[in-house]
Amino acid sequence: MIEETYIKQRPKSRALYEKALNIFPSGVTHDTRFILPFPIYVSEAKCSRKWDVDGNEYVDFAMGHGALLLGHGREEVINAVREAVLKGTHYGGSSELEIKWGEIVKRLVPSAERVKFTSSGTEATLLALRIARAYTGKSKIIKFHGHFHGWQDYLVVGERPPWELPPVGIPEEVLRTVIALPCDLSILENALKKDKDIAGVIIEPTGGSWAKVPAPDGFLERLRELTKKYDVLLIFDEVVTGFRWSPGGVQGLYGIIPDLTTLAKILAGGFPGGAVAGRKDILEPLEFSLDEDRNQKKKIKHQGTFNANPVSAAAGIACLDIASTGKPQKEASDRAVEIRKALNEIIKAYEVRGCVYGDSSVFHIALGIAPRNFTAGDIRHPMLPPEVLKMGAEKNLARLFQLSMLIEGVDIFHLGGLVSSAHTDEDVEKTVKAFEITVERLRKEGVLK
Repeated sequence: MIEETYIKQRPKSRALYEKALNIFPSGVTHDTRFILPFPIYVSEAKCSRKWDVDGNEYVDFAMGHGALLLGHGREEVINAVREAVLKGTHYGGSSELEIKWGEIVKRLVPSAERVKFTSSGTEATLLALRIARAYTGKSKIIKFHGHFHGWQDYLVVGERPPWELPPVGIPEEVLRTVIALPCDLSILENALKKDKDIAGVIIEPTGGSWAKVPAPDGFLERLRELTKKYDVLLIFDEVVTGFRWSPGGVQGLYGIIPDLTTLAKILAGGFPGGAVAGRKDILEPLEFSLDEDRNQKKKIKHQGTFNANPVSAAAGIACLDIASTGKPQKEASDRAVEIRKALNEIIKAYEVRGCVYGDSSVFHIALGIAPRNFTAGDIRHPMLPPEVLKMGAEKNLARLFQLSMLIEGVDIFHLGGLVSSAHTDEDVEKTVKAFEITVERLRKEGVLK
């Protein structure tokens, strides 16, 4: 019934998907956009809403995959981009805009003594690993189970259970340079004691998949101590959390300073852009020297056609100027708290297994899974079993949940959402109503108990 209603409402999206199947593998250009029977095709977006080609309107919680802290089409960002585009889209050379952009990053991000721009978050994490290896002269990296650092070869291992399953298409030689561990400090310390070839430890500082699996209390402080004790670099992947948890990201909020930080998403104000920031001496291998022999043997080569392009730089400057006040973060976080509380009240009222939880301006929805410490309030650490990493629900349940929410005019992302400062009271009310209808619908269809 849910799928039939979804299909009936979207004939144009269905037709476009049939065309896309002849162009793209499985018809999509990003794995997250894949859903059966077909995804929605968006025609326009503004503030907290977007519209598909069939005229259906949605409260948007994908928010540019987390890039749009200020919502769609923020006037200051659009004006800055318009002005930049009229002057040229790609200079093939340096510009004053990149300096202004880098200066803001240095001012906001505590670890940013030096900044190097890339075109995406995946590129940023890839470069961070290369820098760590060049600086330390060591080859191995430690990451944690469930933590996502882009689709690059080194760091996709251990992203989803079963942890021991090797990622498709990656040579064993590459996998041997990465150690994926559970978030357990004793296991980490044993690994650091045993292996002297570890260059760095990379982590999403909120826990795996933007706090879907929250880091234990005190974990970051102890992690910082251990990396210093064993002389390995600490890398914070703040691609999602950077400028969202606070103007200075998680490190700015908690005062725990990593050696390297990776950034993207909000960094470029909704346009392509990423960066690696960190200590001056650690980024030194990127620098040119008057010694040509040193350039050939010790310098990290780093190109990138669209690094710090003027359009992304202009958008990033405009966005970060606003984000630097801390106001949009508070507005988005306050809305997220309202959503988490209200949806948990519905779960309690309908007596179904699940919970809604999260931190800062994000929320995650776990359905068909019983948390060990459920309360009907704002949950940060629900103590969920490992299956939460498998999209937070049984696959068909997750699919039907997403379809039902779309039917009711709410676009959920990864069984959760990234809230913006543009979301309103009306958006919260619409989301709560859609969630209640969906829970009732799923119970009637027998897929949620």
